[in-house]
Amino acid sequence: MSVTFKLLITRLLFFLLLLLAGIILPMSLQAQQPGQIKVMSWNIRLDTPADGQNQWKYRKSGVCDLIMNESPDLLGVQEALHNQMKDMRNGLKGYKSIGVARDDGKKAGEYNAVFYKKSRLRSLRSGTFWLSETPDQPGSRGWDAACNRVVTWSVFRDKETGREFLMMNTHFDHVGDTARIESAALIIRKSASLSGKLPVILTGDFNVTDRHRAYRILTWADNEIVFTDTRKSAGAEISGPEYTFVGFSDQFEASDQIDFIFATYQFMVLSHKIPDFRKGMRYLSDHLPVAVILELAK
Repeated sequence: MSVTFKLLITRLLFFLLLLLAGIILPMSLQAQQPGQIKVMSWNIRLDTPADGQNQWKYRKSGVCDLIMNESPDLLGVQEALHNQMKDMRNGLKGYKSIGVARDDGKKAGEYNAVFYKKSRLRSLRSGTFWLSETPDQPGSRGWDAACNRVVTWSVFRDKETGREFLMMNTHFDHVGDTARIESAALIIRKSASLSGKLPVILTGDFNVTDRHRAYRILTWADNEIVFTDTRKSAGAEISGPEYTFVGFSDQFEASDQIDFIFATYQFMVLSHKIPDFRKGMRYLSDHLPVAVILELAK
């Protein structure tokens, strides 16, 4: 056996030992370049006994593991009940959360929470408003919506660059078409007033496709705040399926993307990914997550 071959084998064994010891991180855990921000959105499916073997207690560790592996700087979640928020706060080490429940502005009902890396970002101010004719009234329900719906928001400062931006996370109604349209218009107005001309990121389950009027309102070029669909403007890389709602069965014929990450023009979209967790493991949710890497233009 040659000296060169022995050296190669030695280096390979050393690499494997480091990998097993957890010293070498998976590629998805490697940090972005300075100034780049990884944003993720995920409808994690509420905790309900009706889901049987897909109930939250069977999924929660896998959900937290996937998030930690993706390592987003910002994460918007939808449908999280209070017990799910507690589980995620325990499972997502290094993250803090913002948000209140939609039914009472405290702990009752679903959260559209925002999680963020404490080491990377600082929340300067934050709040919640309701998608209704009275957005500042906790628990208010708007138009023809079947449920109370909210937007959780925060203005963040990037500790690496000192740049500031607004993050908003929401979940549009699944029944009321008028509610979805009016919710889009309200978000445009609110984002203009809350951002103070800062760049804006909007994440969520919008319960519409890109063919719906609510989507067109959000991306209308004449708005005071103009959002772009990050999947359509990603410059470097687009990966994953063209849909996000997948149900809890491989017999379900998934076809539509209804979960989106939007951003204003100040952000360059470097990549867009819809991670598909369904191969060889338990379904972690009835939705696939969405993840993008953004960079603020200088």
